[in-house]
Amino acid sequence: MSTLTLDQTTRIESLLAAGELVYLSKGGKKLGVIIPVVEKAHGVPLPDFRARLRQTWGSRVFSNAEVREMREAELEQDHG
Repeated sequence: MSTLTLDQTTRIESLLAAGELVYLSKGGKKLGVIIPVVEKAHGVPLPDFRARLRQTWGSRVFSNAEVREMREAELEQDHG
């Protein structure tokens, strides 16, 4: 949320575009609130990919040959 005095109106548009509430005040008294049409975007938290990998594979490290074999097997399943 943001609070602006009436002489700071040039910032209102950018704050509203960012989904911020804008409080208007004069002489230390709150006069009103401008509410954006679009709410502030809340990002979707990403999963913990490293934790998933540790859960699935533990401390296993694959050799290049193993990775190549797994990839070839995947490609064969997709085309077969």
